[in-house]
Amino acid sequence: MNSFSLLLEKLHEWFGDQPSSIWFQFSRDRHFRLVFSSFHENATTNIPPMTVTHCDSDANDKRYTYESLPSQQMYRFFYENEGQAVICLAPKANQPVVLTTDQWDLLWFGIRLLLAEEKMTAKAEESKKLFEGIRSISATLDVDQIIRGIIGNALAVIPAADAGLLHLYDPSIDRLIPKATVGFYDTVFKDLKMRVGESIAGKVFEDGIPRMYKTSQETAHAMKDISADNFHSLNHAKALQDLNGLLCVPISRGEKRIGVVVLHQFHQENVFTEYDLNLLQGFADQTSIALQNAELYAEVKQAYEHMATISAQLQAKHDDWIQRNHIHESIKQLSLQNKGAETIVKTLSKMTGHPIYFADWLEQKMYPEKSFFSWDELYTLLNKRRQPVSVNLFSPASGDDQRFCLYPLINGSIFLGCLMLPLDERGLSELTCMTVEQGSAVLILDLVKKQSISSVLYKRAHDLFQELIASKGNELFDRARLMGLQPQATYYVIYAHLTQCHDLALLEANIHRLITRCKWAFNKTQTFVYGFHNHVTLLIRTLGSRDGKDIRERLQQAYDEWELGKEASLSIGVGSMASGIEQISKSYEEAKKAALYLTNRSRSGVVYYKDLGVNRLMLNQSQADIDAFIHDVFAPLWQDPEKYEEWEQTIITYMKCSQSPQLTAKKLHIHVNTLYQRLRKVEELLHIDLRNPEDLLKLQLACHLRQEG
Repeated sequence: MNSFSLLLEKLHEWFGDQPSSIWFQFSRDRHFRLVFSSFHENATTNIPPMTVTHCDSDANDKRYTYESLPSQQMYRFFYENEGQAVICLAPKANQPVVLTTDQWDLLWFGIRLLLAEEKMTAKAEESKKLFEGIRSISATLDVDQIIRGIIGNALAVIPAADAGLLHLYDPSIDRLIPKATVGFYDTVFKDLKMRVGESIAGKVFEDGIPRMYKTSQETAHAMKDISADNFHSLNHAKALQDLNGLLCVPISRGEKRIGVVVLHQFHQENVFTEYDLNLLQGFADQTSIALQNAELYAEVKQAYEHMATISAQLQAKHDDWIQRNHIHESIKQLSLQNKGAETIVKTLSKMTGHPIYFADWLEQKMYPEKSFFSWDELYTLLNKRRQPVSVNLFSPASGDDQRFCLYPLINGSIFLGCLMLPLDERGLSELTCMTVEQGSAVLILDLVKKQSISSVLYKRAHDLFQELIASKGNELFDRARLMGLQPQATYYVIYAHLTQCHDLALLEANIHRLITRCKWAFNKTQTFVYGFHNHVTLLIRTLGSRDGKDIRERLQQAYDEWELGKEASLSIGVGSMASGIEQISKSYEEAKKAALYLTNRSRSGVVYYKDLGVNRLMLNQSQADIDAFIHDVFAPLWQDPEKYEEWEQTIITYMKCSQSPQLTAKKLHIHVNTLYQRLRKVEELLHIDLRNPEDLLKLQLACHLRQEG
């Protein structure tokens, strides 16, 4: 028979069949709790008895008492530091049962035995939960899991708490930051940042002294210095008006505090005890050890992973070096074998696994042949760039825009063209980029080599042409046949002069590009073309009367295209048509003079020798001599420009209108009489007579040269 059955037997023996109930209140309980009742479920005697404060100093005198109330009879039993128990009986008309001292003592000891058994059961369960909590914290090396576990484990063994927060100190902002919570909304993580010394958590972190508050009044008083923002954040996560008690202990590592654990009581009936505070401190200490172990493990793991990463990187670099070396050797062989640009591009495509296009700016060709853009667009986009650029280009194959990576090919300051690689969402691998960059260097070398060879060929062509125009008689015919010229055919000589290009390498590249354009422009005509120093000479055979007009249009088109990517000023002179090879030298000299006519006047464009008119007389005159002649004529008008500007404009317009007074007056919007007055004043000032043919010619020539300049 257990102690509880024995107690009930004694109650039945002493009180008979009278209904009874037994109530316990441990030291941590706020109210009595019913242990046993033989009353009807709704009986008024089932109402918990009033708590009676027991003074420990009078424990020997008040181990038990009897109270008689209208609704019930109560036999109270007091136990120092443990609590009290009450046996309630229903009232009777007769006298209540009076217990002897031995009966009182027997009931007191019997109830104490029950209290001890219940306390032992509670302690066993508490110890079980405690060991499980400590084991769960110690068993993991995950910092986040340790932090999350401490609150839940502490609540499991401290029944008086129903919510909790764990704060860790963040030295970067000098604040305590919540890292784990139970019973609070997650909004507490967003805004709560506690200063050191602020509220309960801040004070415990500051001095390392655990704190316990058993009532709402004590707790509210201890939290009175919390900031408005932090109070609002806490209250929003959990209504603080229901807070009835609080435990707070520091988390320390040696002498250094790293955070605090706070347990809150909102709705539990029990009160906190010193045992709870010590238990929570034990959890905090265990957590500190577990956190340190986890951090050490994390450091070792990170070091191991770092070593593994370095090892993998070294292996990757070794493999990459082997592959790069293979690529370098393959590309070097391409360079040594002089395979040419097209073969180099095809090999790069195979090595990278990407289709690669090569745009040759100097030759203005695409390998393989495609049409993505105009050459002027390409030049505008890449001329000043040294690094690859990604652009969207229209692809005729797909009928849509496609992303390309363009690698500019630059030799010094000279733009030679570019390599084009289609892009997908993965982009280009590092190895592909390296292969293209090394291939670009080989391709540039090949282009420069090709350009150098072309320069040698141009020099030979120059010598042949100069020998041709210097020859006469049978020697002329022999040289013409050697060059593939027909003695009785008609030819045009075109002389293109480049200026304002001080970089010799850039000048050479421009000569090469200009020759390519000339070949394009006259690809259906028999031509002989070469470049030498800063000019290009072009000999074109004509086949019909319409060829002259066609040549003019093609030259103008070539000049206009040149101007779009202008790197040098281009002056093009065209000589008269040579009927037979004997007149080629004459046409050459005329073309040269026409080009130099533009150059000497710092002008560019296309000019035909036959269109120069009276300007032919000035071809051998320097610009300085021409400027001096103009100055001599107009000097009197320039002494006071503001005063004589109107007169100067009048005489220039008069000459342009072929000395027609009516047309001149109309152009100037003045009366004819006014025009006559101005002309007389000009005659007086310049000391000329417009009726004198010599004076008139001098003035006409000065006005013409003034406009030409």
